[in-house]
Amino acid sequence: MEIKEAVPGQVLTVFMLEKDSEDARYFDLQCMLEEPGPQEIELELDSYCIVSESEGVDHGGLAEVTMLPGRLVLQFRTKAVEKLELPSEEIILGIDPGVNVHELWAGMQKVLTYGNHLKVPNMRFM
Repeated sequence: MEIKEAVPGQVLTVFMLEKDSEDARYFDLQCMLEEPGPQEIELELDSYCIVSESEGVDHGGLAEVTMLPGRLVLQFRTKAVEKLELPSEEIILGIDPGVNVHELWAGMQKVLTYGNHLKVPNMRFM
């Protein structure tokens, strides 16, 4: 897991890697640090961005995010499943015991609440 400004002053990213291997699943959740402008709204790029290991890209594709002890459950919208080439709408990622879950959750909240409020997922920390 890594939370940082991927492009200083412009893009915040929360990068999650399933395991340390070449075939590992990953999700890179990104948002701009400035609110979307008219052009982004018109092009429907007015929310957070999700990038997957298949190099698929989707904007606003999470319906629900649940943080449970030791795992993160991501529920994707149908359109996002296709764009990100996912095996199903629900993806469960294990969380390494060394990960600061409060830091991860705070980073995800910053990214996933960016822009279009209609695309903000339901978020639960249990």
